[in-house]
Amino acid sequence: MKNLVEALKKETKTLKIQFIQMNKDWAKKEFKRYENTTYINILEKYGILTKGFKGVEFYAKTRKSEAEANKRIKILSLGLEGFLLETEKQANLHYNQSIEKLAFRIEKKGLDTNKLKTLTSHIGVNIETTLTDGNKKVTAFTIIAEGEIQRPHYRYLIK
Repeated sequence: MKNLVEALKKETKTLKIQFIQMNKDWAKKEFKRYENTTYINILEKYGILTKGFKGVEFYAKTRKSEAEANKRIKILSLGLEGFLLETEKQANLHYNQSIEKLAFRIEKKGLDTNKLKTLTSHIGVNIETTLTDGNKKVTAFTIIAEGEIQRPHYRYLIK
């Protein structure tokens, strides 16, 4: 399996570079959305009230609003550079985990990894890799999703 993972990483270097850059671009936009926001604005927006005499007590109307407020507070507390580093770390983790999952799924197809040959094409943000051992053939391709507030992410599909 280690050989297969290494072969897949070699074939998908461009995907990794592009994916990390997409995440950094998203992180810059996401930070810009909140950079002029104060913690109190965030707490008020999500219905989290502040009360208390010495110190502050927080409570949320819903768990979702509390999670959203915590996410935004974390982004602000990290600062732009910290948030970019955290985003890059998460993108690398996503890339490595997806390669390992893909290798596991390909291995289940019964390819002989010692005779493995690969062919990769990269069109736009999507990548397609065909792996063959001479007898069996497996094609893996990505589906990438992103949006204004949706962090870029992808999934491998195989056929």
